Amino acid sequence: MSQLTTFSIFTKNNFIALLLSFSLWSQTFAQNPLSENTEISILTCSKGDDLYNTFGHTAIRIQDPAQQLDVVFNYGMFSFGGSSAADQVKFGIKFIRGKLEYWLGAEDFDDFVWSYQNNQRWVYEQKLNLTLAQQQKLFDALIVNYQPENRAYQYDFFFDNCSSRVRDILEDAVGPVFGDENSIIHEPTDSSFIDLIDPYICDKPWLDFGMDMMLGLPSSRKASKYEFMFLPYHLQNQISLAPGLVKSEGMLIPFPDRTIGKRSFSLTSPFAIFSYLLLLVGFFTYKAYKAGKHSFALDRILLFVSGLLGILFFFMWVATNHIPAHANLNMFWAFPLNMFALFFVHNKKYLMYFKWVAGINAFIFLAWFLSPQQYNLAVLPLAAIFLVRYIKIIDFHSPKA
Repeated sequence: MSQLTTFSIFTKNNFIALLLSFSLWSQTFAQNPLSENTEISILTCSKGDDLYNTFGHTAIRIQDPAQQLDVVFNYGMFSFGGSSAADQVKFGIKFIRGKLEYWLGAEDFDDFVWSYQNNQRWVYEQKLNLTLAQQQKLFDALIVNYQPENRAYQYDFFFDNCSSRVRDILEDAVGPVFGDENSIIHEPTDSSFIDLIDPYICDKPWLDFGMDMMLGLPSSRKASKYEFMFLPYHLQNQISLAPGLVKSEGMLIPFPDRTIGKRSFSLTSPFAIFSYLLLLVGFFTYKAYKAGKHSFALDRILLFVSGLLGILFFFMWVATNHIPAHANLNMFWAFPLNMFALFFVHNKKYLMYFKWVAGINAFIFLAWFLSPQQYNLAVLPLAAIFLVRYIKIIDFHSPKA
């Protein structure tokens, strides 16, 4: 799903061969209408243990025994590019800027099933109750979408991914099966986009912290149940609830589910680690205060770290297409100008700057429950570390009685 759903990855040679074979395949079947025995299913695949498959996957299965057709379409294809350092750098730059292309892929059903059996991940099948005309329209749309000039798209974690694309192409072919624009399904709920992804990553606290840090204000917006369907499990649920849409459903490949929604305290979690660091910095700062001393080296390290993070957050806002990362209010404590402030932290002429950033930093604590953006809990001790040092800088440079 950035970059964070399940993707099928091929080597360069295998990928070229696949394109050639399916180009011929699509031309052949595009000329022949589907038979009355055709079955179209939505396949939902369970979450995996790796970063790229943490949120599960969605695909569309087309079966037509009359044409010996059993193919799976999915919008989760991407390539790391070549193996050279230059190729990997290009991939990294495109990924960071949100300009990496993903595309619609197609593969034989047996090959698709084998990959999930091999990874011990369950696959759930929902056979759709569609007329032959609706089936043909959906299939034709997939064929058109599969053409080389059409298959690529710019992936967006929340709004345009392997799951939302299946929802959209299904509605284009069948109609508003989940409810029209006036339906309750389009009304905001009490759950934000961050709330929706948290159960999938709460057992990986550092991944949870990293994603929360990089996600900005748009990610804290309350989502509608229609928007919930960017996650495969929620799409599966809404398909089951859509009146008359499902003819039959059941587990195609049974495997135990990965843990979702279990959070437990860890001595090595970001909150714990930053709390230890806060105690250490607080003790060191208190001892220096009592001795009338000050460590500008510590200040410079912290200002460098917060400034670097602030620049990254600002870059993700103004220079990338990652909409969920825009307007990141973590810049209240990770302020970009701190990268430059580290060079004049010793100069009392800039005392007002540190009073200013201390006040901004304090906003995190004063408006924790009022802020329009949700913060990871680990931000509390992290922001407190910077606030402690700002107060120490202000005290050191302030005139003494």
